Amino acid sequence: FVEAGTLHIVMDDAEGGDLHNLIKGQAGRVLPEAQVIDYFVQLCLAMKHVHDRKVLHRDIKSQNIFLTQNKKIFKLGDFGIARVLNATAELAKTACGTPYYMSPEICDNKPYNDKSDVWSMGCVMYELVTLQPPFTATNHLALAQKILKGKVDRIPERYSEDL
Repeated sequence: FVEAGTLHIVMDDAEGGDLHNLIKGQAGRVLPEAQVIDYFVQLCLAMKHVHDRKVLHRDIKSQNIFLTQNKKIFKLGDFGIARVLNATAELAKTACGTPYYMSPEICDNKPYNDKSDVWSMGCVMYELVTLQPPFTATNHLALAQKILKGKVDRIPERYSEDL
């Protein structure tokens, strides 16, 4: 925030690192379903808080989800490219964010809204259960084509059908 012409940046510690490093540290060992659900519920509540204030995060990814020291509590961070909408129905038009988590609307250069953040949340959820992003490619065009097709491998069978 800016006060009397001075920019103030308020930060919080993330002693537990970020979700991306937690996933990498799993070394192929899947996370328990209860932990996945707990993390995802926290992410959903954070996004509800953000979206209720008409803010699009626009860069939801495992590297922007931070953990407390005990790795039990999420903190959503890096609002550097967030955008405040004037009205709930307003659509944004600028492409931004991390390619692996981009929604089909952004890949197709179409206007988007908070549903693009929800898409990214789904990508994070998929990454939590498979330990890898749902879409990968060697270049942006190939990645965009995969996202537009929307086909992903099934999550591991050890997880419940509801998940």
